[in-house]
Amino acid sequence: VISYQSSAISHQLSAISYQLSAISHQLSAKGRWPRYLRCYQLSAISASLNLTADR
Repeated sequence: VISYQSSAISHQLSAISYQLSAISHQLSAKGRWPRYLRCYQLSAISASLNLTADR
């Protein structure tokens, strides 16, 4: 049960990170986001995706 809950949570996190990446992509297309913020978000998203892949 715990592993099932953790996998569900990781799937939710990956969905949220996907939405954040889409939003950040739209904002960066408008030139409102500094480059370091985009790099930070991409690294956070990739880290969450790696956690999802491990489970």
